[in-house]
Amino acid sequence: MNNLLLLIVVASVLGAFRVQATLDQSEFGPKILTLVETLHSVCVLMSGTDESSIAKVIQGEFTDEPKIKAYMKCLFIETGVIDEKGNFNTDVLVELLPPKILDEAVKIFKNCATRTKGIAREEDRVFSLVKCFYDQNPDIFIFF
Repeated sequence: MNNLLLLIVVASVLGAFRVQATLDQSEFGPKILTLVETLHSVCVLMSGTDESSIAKVIQGEFTDEPKIKAYMKCLFIETGVIDEKGNFNTDVLVELLPPKILDEAVKIFKNCATRTKGIAREEDRVFSLVKCFYDQNPDIFIFF
């Protein structure tokens, strides 16, 4: 896995700014922590979203807004969670998530990916998947 792909995966898994999760950042490992800040910055720039919109998602408030959807899509594409055909890739999650939440998170991700499969626009599908994940278990929801 190249550094850019790893950087992207880390960004969608962990947040260097305000993170909603039951895990301490030390449980993610130094390589991931180093990459998160960069990915966050790249996706904020590419999407045009702002920190307050991201903070709302972290708190479980999902506003149907194009820029936050673009941010989420950026995180998923850059990490490889979505492939070039728009298919979700759970193998990436397995590589990045800490063992403490891995099984539960992958189960929820797969369930939500199945539920959102029929949504045509990637931005809408990713947004719905992230919201679904939060709704199923906000205690292991990670967003930055």
